[in-house]
Amino acid sequence: MITGTLKSKINAIWQDFYNENMAQTSDIVNQLTTLMFIKMLDDQQSALEAQASLIGVKPEQSFLTFKDGNYRYYELDGEGNKTLKFEIPYADLRWKNFKNLNSRDLAKRIKDYVIPFIKDPDNKAVGQFGKYAKKYTFGFDDKERLLTSVVDKLSDSELDFNNTDLMGDVYEYMCGSGISGQYRTPRHIIDMAVNMMEPKLGEKIIDPAMGTAGFIIEAAKFIKEHQHQDLLNVRNQQVFKNEMFYGCDNDPNMARIGYMNSVLHGIKNPNFSMDSLLENENPTNYIGKFDLVLANPPFSGSLVESATNGRILSITKTKKTELLFVALMDMLLKPGGRCMTIVPDGVLTNGNSAFLSLRRELIDKQRLIGVVSMPMGIFQASSKKGSASKGAGVKTSFLIFEKTNNGGTDNVWFYNMTNDGFTLDVKRQSVEGSDIPDIIERFHHLDQEFDRKRTDKSFMVPVDEIRSKEYDLSFNKYKQIEKQEVVYRPTSEILNDLRNTYEEAKELMESLEELLGKEE
Repeated sequence: MITGTLKSKINAIWQDFYNENMAQTSDIVNQLTTLMFIKMLDDQQSALEAQASLIGVKPEQSFLTFKDGNYRYYELDGEGNKTLKFEIPYADLRWKNFKNLNSRDLAKRIKDYVIPFIKDPDNKAVGQFGKYAKKYTFGFDDKERLLTSVVDKLSDSELDFNNTDLMGDVYEYMCGSGISGQYRTPRHIIDMAVNMMEPKLGEKIIDPAMGTAGFIIEAAKFIKEHQHQDLLNVRNQQVFKNEMFYGCDNDPNMARIGYMNSVLHGIKNPNFSMDSLLENENPTNYIGKFDLVLANPPFSGSLVESATNGRILSITKTKKTELLFVALMDMLLKPGGRCMTIVPDGVLTNGNSAFLSLRRELIDKQRLIGVVSMPMGIFQASSKKGSASKGAGVKTSFLIFEKTNNGGTDNVWFYNMTNDGFTLDVKRQSVEGSDIPDIIERFHHLDQEFDRKRTDKSFMVPVDEIRSKEYDLSFNKYKQIEKQEVVYRPTSEILNDLRNTYEEAKELMESLEELLGKEE
């Protein structure tokens, strides 16, 4: 968690942008993402060089981003021929060597040389960042003073980009709550989902609507915390860094932000794509490949039927993205794979045929495990300007299911969360009595939930009862309200009290009239 002086320093960076009338969160994050990546490349190489120096050797050139000699940048002409556009010493591309340039030279160095360097698709030394930065445009034209100030603040020694835990938190704090018109899933809600699903080393994990990649990052943290001994193995490290984590987002800005966030959290090579897996022409073949899906997909969107993946439409024939994404998640899972996804409550209750067919798929063909109802206002995360996030008023729930292709739903677990540890207003202040620890504990001991009453916060419902209620999955459909008998006094006693009250009031009025008469 970012607090104290570090928080103040980060807020000062944001204030610099506001002072220069760059107040859109998406614009700020896009520029910061790129500058932080540039600094991270230099910080990482400096660490390698320091390690090599300790043992009296030079680092292997193949391991370095900034090599000895010159970097050559080529452009392709219309016929695919390469033309050398510029040549510059690698050393001049390093943050530590240009950070103190005057404003004009700093802007020119970054715009004309460093940005092409990190966007170069042939430059393997920068990882996959260039793939996600294709549409990035330098945002400091005519704002050279702003660039100088931000570079100076990012150069603070406290911002060490080799400290993945710290810098991951810094980056997420910088991203704020409202990016590109989207809103992030609250961190404690992501933590709850991850702790319930318990991802394991070697599993293939995907978020098909990843945004800032919050679910992916927390899944990675969970594995590092619970299987740290296994990660000492070199092969396991390679699997963790290169083969486990997948994500999709068709917004290139979000893909870049998610990639940067993952790298800063120690996931060196996440498998992210800028595809919408809902689309019919999508080239990525992920069907039936995953052990775990964690997601909070878009609500209330729609797709043209002709552009939608036909296999998804076979599960639910609809244009609504909240249904299409759940159907997609079902398809992404391998047998035995599991999914925990946030859905608007309409998915649970709407009687329309498309909604009904999706619920039948999960209950009759797969194994629906549970539904966690969340309170309205849980996405009421305020932005840095104090406004509520878009979508804050949507009532949502978690759906939890397992891929079987052969049914298996005998009972469904319901939990009604009423307290997530924060107030449900824009301020979202911490409060006591969060249900989340109880939810996690009960989920891991579902065998003990059968004795719970329908008046409790959680209970089991037999699948036949759900079918009899048209596959309705709302908590309120099955809860029982505990009735308490109220015994009222006999009517005669009440009437007697009224008469006594009337007589007392009459006597008081007569006394007042007598006093007023004497004064006259």
